[in-house]
Amino acid sequence: MRLAALLLIVLAGLALRLDAAWDGAEENLPDSAAYERLARGLATEGRFEQVGPDLPPWIQPATNYSPGLPLLVGGFFELVGTDDARTARLFLALLASLAIPVTFLLGRELSGYWAGLIGAAVFAFYPTLISDSGMLLTEGLAGLLIGLALLTLFRLKDAGPGPAWIVPGLLFGLGAMVRPEFLLVCLVVAATVAVGRRSTGIRSALAGPLILVAATLLVIAPWTVRNVVELDRFVPLSTGGGQALFTGSYLPSGGDPQRLLPELFEQYPGLDSDPVITESPPPRGEDPPEDQVLAALALRKAPGAKPDETLARLGREQYLDALVERPIRLIGFAGQKTYHVWLRGRASLTGNVPGRLLHWAILGFALLGLWQVWRSRSFEFRILVAVLLTVTVIGLVLVSSPRRALSIWPVVAALAGTGVALTASVLRRRIERPSNGLPVP
Repeated sequence: MRLAALLLIVLAGLALRLDAAWDGAEENLPDSAAYERLARGLATEGRFEQVGPDLPPWIQPATNYSPGLPLLVGGFFELVGTDDARTARLFLALLASLAIPVTFLLGRELSGYWAGLIGAAVFAFYPTLISDSGMLLTEGLAGLLIGLALLTLFRLKDAGPGPAWIVPGLLFGLGAMVRPEFLLVCLVVAATVAVGRRSTGIRSALAGPLILVAATLLVIAPWTVRNVVELDRFVPLSTGGGQALFTGSYLPSGGDPQRLLPELFEQYPGLDSDPVITESPPPRGEDPPEDQVLAALALRKAPGAKPDETLARLGREQYLDALVERPIRLIGFAGQKTYHVWLRGRASLTGNVPGRLLHWAILGFALLGLWQVWRSRSFEFRILVAVLLTVTVIGLVLVSSPRRALSIWPVVAALAGTGVALTASVLRRRIERPSNGLPVP
């Protein structure tokens, strides 16, 4: 019966994702369109470039994108002999659905069967994850990889140094190929594990985490070498960090990436008519893409320099100036960005009151679940806190997008399941507790 309940949740989540993948999204996000064009370039021309008849007037450099998803989809295109986007969406929806039973296993590991089952349901039926299956985005695949990495890592709580540590390292490496911030998550998790095991001696404490990190670096090493050759500089995964840092450090935006362009146009008059933009103008009535505007700004600030390096320098300067001259505003800015990462959610869900309340309820139960894990499982608690804090800090420093939270949604869903199961258990005990009535004479 219990297996049947999980099977129904998995099949329902799979069906919803396949339906969204078949129909496709009404509006394809720019990242999704770029990943599709990159995969097509790999499959049809053997190069990591955006290709196809639907190229917009301005496109970001291919190296601004993480390579994992295009490599996977490009390989899939070659395997099936077609570059049809619908087929790729269905393939990714199938992979993303595997994160449902992984979420169940995470929740069960943390607090038993019901926590796992509720967590699986939260993940399976979360509306944004379902609708995103209509596009080629990284969150579903990243969630599967981070869930598997943590699940295998939890099983190593009492393990000594050995090859078993390679498995979570490889999974973190694959996750980093899909979303580069997972490289930092891996390093922080490894350090956390080493500190937690320090009582076993320095050698024993460091051996397992070092194997984990080495396996992660082994996965990304070929792409890093390729970048050194192609770009003539050290770039571990992608070159989009400068743009993300500038966007994340621009205080006038209040931490909301959607306010970036209006604020930039106000601060830099004439930026919207810069030659970089007028040479490749957007369709009539539309604003130029954010990356095109930032490239124009970077070339205005430092002609001849690489735009990504210029934007990275400007981002560091903006943070330093704010820290020295406006520290109170910087603290408020950090609070706004935290809200955008965790509480705002995607507008397709949280744009109305019921959706917003659902999203906040999941996060509230996840915090309760984290408290329960703290009470009972210190090893898992430290790792989960390391993951959650690292993703939050990355969102504070770089772009504060809700997609960062979605990439670790199996963790959030498993913790929410733990919180709901704990609440139900407490309520049941209160209901079943016999009342102290008046004695009968």
